[in-house]
Amino acid sequence: MEEIKVYNTLTKEKEVFKPITPGEVKIYVCGVTPYNHPHIGNARPAVTWDIIRRYLEYIGYKVKFVQNFTDVDDKIINKANAEGTDWKTISDRYIDAYFKVMDALHVRRADVYPRVSDHMDDIIHMVEELIKNGHAYVLGGDVYYDISTFKDYGKLSGRKVEDMLAGVRIEVNDEKRNPGDFALWKAAKPGEPFWESPW
Repeated sequence: MEEIKVYNTLTKEKEVFKPITPGEVKIYVCGVTPYNHPHIGNARPAVTWDIIRRYLEYIGYKVKFVQNFTDVDDKIINKANAEGTDWKTISDRYIDAYFKVMDALHVRRADVYPRVSDHMDDIIHMVEELIKNGHAYVLGGDVYYDISTFKDYGKLSGRKVEDMLAGVRIEVNDEKRNPGDFALWKAAKPGEPFWESPW
């Protein structure tokens, strides 16, 4: 197999690519939140990852490609409420639209497309573990990740927490421990879809 080098965001250097399992590459790509028609910003990463995947296969790797859909989100719920329908109708509509556009661009389909809504039990379990280990806390039915508990927070991007907070999406909640803490789980508002959780 041909040796290739990739840029390691953590070390900030080009390094010889060595997959965990020789001859196999596993790629997980964060997919779209399907609340509207796909646009050029959705196409760019899809085309980029398709090229990377095809090249890795071309040089002899077996590739497992996974791309998720965040099919439960405030934007989806808001769109559903505005149209007088439900979140699943909205997400299914725009997932179908996404596939039509990607097929027209000849982007190969992923091997697996997990949906957030199909993995709520896994998400609840993971959030429970983060709370148990002191990395998350409950606040009025919501659960927040406490960035102060992760000493290397920001290391991958090479940014300091103080610098990140200058432009962070900070929701109005004076009770959070840190302004940069972010929601892992949100309590359902009246009329919103919900899943039973300990919070």
